[in-house]
Amino acid sequence: MFPLLTFATGLVAGITGVRLLKSAKLDAIPTPSVGDIGQKARDGLDRARSGLREAAVSGLSAVERTSAGLRDKLAPEPPAEMPPAAKPKARRSPRKAAKKAPEAAS
Repeated sequence: MFPLLTFATGLVAGITGVRLLKSAKLDAIPTPSVGDIGQKARDGLDRARSGLREAAVSGLSAVERTSAGLRDKLAPEPPAEMPPAAKPKARRSPRKAAKKAPEAAS
């Protein structure tokens, strides 16, 4: 039921629009000259260019702030007072093998 209602509403709106266009006086609407259109286009491009430039600058500023923060976070901290290095423990040398007693001659 709803699709039929939507279709009927669109049909009525279309018929009304066509009748209004046929009865409207199009001569009363001034047509812009080529110079006016060109000037409007240039103005629009200038605004778009300046908007793009501002967006790029703000984006680069954000990247710069973020990278500076990460650089500070990741940079190694300067070493604090380091304790004197402890000497490694001296290892004992292995024991010498005991000398064998000379065997008595038999």
